[in-house]
Amino acid sequence: MAQLRTSPLISLIKQYKRTFFIYIFVGGGCALVNWAVFYGLVTWRMHPLLAGVLAFLVSCTVNFIVCRKVFTSAGRKKKEEFILILLVSTLALCIDLSTMYFLVSCVSMNLMLAKILGTGTAFLVNYSFRQFFIFSPLNSAVAKR
Repeated sequence: MAQLRTSPLISLIKQYKRTFFIYIFVGGGCALVNWAVFYGLVTWRMHPLLAGVLAFLVSCTVNFIVCRKVFTSAGRKKKEEFILILLVSTLALCIDLSTMYFLVSCVSMNLMLAKILGTGTAFLVNYSFRQFFIFSPLNSAVAKR
């Protein structure tokens, strides 16, 4: 009987499913922080793009602190790790805000819904860089459990 071959994508998902689901909770909590700060700042009449940047900075800092507790370092110094996270998160911020801007200006979507969809769009890029570049995929404390 022929044996079915597992696709590389399925193998990758199986290998990293634990860290992915942990990051969903970590990232989800930080997304809630992001949205709450964003909503508060926009309610106080701050421009949405500036509010998006400030909310991002707050949630990025929270995310860094939590990820340092959950994932094992790849042997980098704390300052180097923080700079890498800021660079990756800046890419995610650009994706988040450009998606939000497009949805509001071109599709006339509600601002908060557009912000939520923008954050969701940036999630996979952010997770992938953190899992495979910043934090060691082989040494992750979560993956070993």
